[in-house]
Amino acid sequence: MSMKRINPLIALATNLLLEHYGKNQKTHQDYPELSELSPVKSICGKVGAVVMIIGRRESGKTVAAYRLAEIFGRPTYAVSPEETPPKWVTELKLEQLAQEPPPWSTLILDDIPVYASQRDYNDPFVRVIERMIPVVRHHRKLILICNTQSSSLSDRYIMDSELIFLKPANLLFLDLERPSVAKLYKQVMPIFDEMSDLKCKKHIFLFSQAWKGIAKVNMPNA
Repeated sequence: MSMKRINPLIALATNLLLEHYGKNQKTHQDYPELSELSPVKSICGKVGAVVMIIGRRESGKTVAAYRLAEIFGRPTYAVSPEETPPKWVTELKLEQLAQEPPPWSTLILDDIPVYASQRDYNDPFVRVIERMIPVVRHHRKLILICNTQSSSLSDRYIMDSELIFLKPANLLFLDLERPSVAKLYKQVMPIFDEMSDLKCKKHIFLFSQAWKGIAKVNMPNA
C-alpha cells in the first residue's frame, strides 16, 4: 500500500481519536455554576421559597447549601447539629425557630430529618416545624434550605419545593425514597457514577419547573 493511501487513513484515525478525547476532556468544564442558573437567580427575588438538597453524607450538601445562601444574599441562619456554621452564618437552636430567624432571611436546616414518617408530636421541634413550614414562603418570608439524606425523612410541605437538588444517593436509603424522587435518581445516578468522589462533591444536579441539569458548586467566599 502506498504512502498516499496510508496518510489519509492515519489522518482520519487521528482526527477521530482527537475528537473522542476532546469530548471526554470537556465534561466537567462546561457545566454552569450555581449562580448562573436562572432558577437559582429567580429565588433571589421571591418573598420566600423552599429548596431541597438530598444526598448521602459527606457528598457536599452543606457546602452547596451555604453557596446557595451566599447567592441569595440574605442574612443567613442555620440549625446545624454536626458542624459549626461559617462565621457569616448565625447558628440557631431548635427551640429558637418559633421566633427566629427574622423575615427576609435564609434558614438552613442542615442534615436534620425534619419529619420522620412516624411523627412524634410530643417533640417540641416537630410542633415548631409544623407551624413554620406551611407559612415559610409568605408569612415568614424565609428561604428555607433543607438538607437530608433521604426524601422520606422530610415533610410533604418541604417536598413541595421550588428547587430540588440531588447529590449522590445514600444507597441504604434508596429503597425508602419517595417514588417521585426515586424516578429522579434514575436519571441522575449514572452521571454521578462516572464521576470521582471529588467531582461529585463539586457538582450537583438540579430539578426545577423550568430547568434540569448538572452544575458546579463553587466554595462560598467566606
